[in-house]
Amino acid sequence: MPTPVAASAPPDPDPELERLPSWLTRLGDAILTTDSRQRRTLSLLLLAALVTATVVVLLAYATMIGVAQAKHIAWLAGLFGLFMVGFYTTIRSGLNRRFSDPTLALPQVISAQSLIATGYAMTGPVHGATVIMLSLVMVFGMFSLRPAALRVASLYTVAVMGAVMYWCVRHQPELYPARLELFNFALTAVVMLAMSQLSGQLMDMRTRVKTQKIALEQALTHINEMAARDELTGLPNRRRMMTLLQEHATRHARGGPRFYVCIIDLDHFKSINDTFGHAAGDAVLRAFANQAQQVLRGTDMIGRWGGEEFLLLLPETPPGEPTLGVARLRDTLAVMPASPTLPDLRVRFSAGFARYEDGEPIDQAIERADRALYAAKSAGRNRSVVL
Repeated sequence: MPTPVAASAPPDPDPELERLPSWLTRLGDAILTTDSRQRRTLSLLLLAALVTATVVVLLAYATMIGVAQAKHIAWLAGLFGLFMVGFYTTIRSGLNRRFSDPTLALPQVISAQSLIATGYAMTGPVHGATVIMLSLVMVFGMFSLRPAALRVASLYTVAVMGAVMYWCVRHQPELYPARLELFNFALTAVVMLAMSQLSGQLMDMRTRVKTQKIALEQALTHINEMAARDELTGLPNRRRMMTLLQEHATRHARGGPRFYVCIIDLDHFKSINDTFGHAAGDAVLRAFANQAQQVLRGTDMIGRWGGEEFLLLLPETPPGEPTLGVARLRDTLAVMPASPTLPDLRVRFSAGFARYEDGEPIDQAIERADRALYAAKSAGRNRSVVL
């Protein structure tokens, strides 16, 4: 009798399906579709069908012991079957997507409560058991319906049960005594109103949980960003650059482009700190990082390696040769202020290049770039050396 309300589902399919036999997977796809949301909706509907079938079997047993009429139970079973087939066809065909709520939660609840109310009038001496089914349907609805929709469902349930109980008292008073029906009606009304109230609290809890989840995701994103970037310059830090180098080495091994590793060291940076202070030195580092990102190619990557050193990953892809971007950066810095606070100071740097060789460890390429940097400094600074 109860119809679990189809709720929204996560977009990712169940990984357990990947381990099922192929014929069973195809059968599941045929019955439930391959769309994850539709699959979840149909799965809950079929679960409702299984519960309904179990209830019908119990009602059939009630006819065997003489407390219910077989024709009434057969008619009720037919209604339940029609109800299930109708919703299954609507969802399986995709027509449910045309509605604002594709799960059809409210129509399912209204239909289920209507059928349960009909069953209440047909089950004679055992009719009191059906009241429990009303509550079960509303429990499913609490997790799928908004508070306003659940209030509508609750009021509808109270109204339809009141009408059915009144009809039963008028036409079958020996099976539906007025005092007992008044008690059942009061119990139904209290439970429905209580669930309506609880649904609002449940929605508030879900909203808070969702808000907290979003806040946690944003915090995690921020933490991951901080862990991968240099706080002063905003460039990728040493750890992040090592990850990028490993990724490019792996990509090259699979047929991707070769690349250069370049280490840049700002010339005489210590004298800037000693003469103008560390705040000025920080401003120079930030200005250098900003200018490098503007001058280098879009495919080039630069990160802060440590202190006044920067590491560049320069793929051998168009436009231009990888080393030309560093040459443009040197020419640009030669005619622009080192920072807004030091308009007369120019930044110069030495650079060491190493072309990544097939299969070599990244550390080895970095070591060659470091040796090339040392050679550039030994040759008089403000130049580039390729090894």
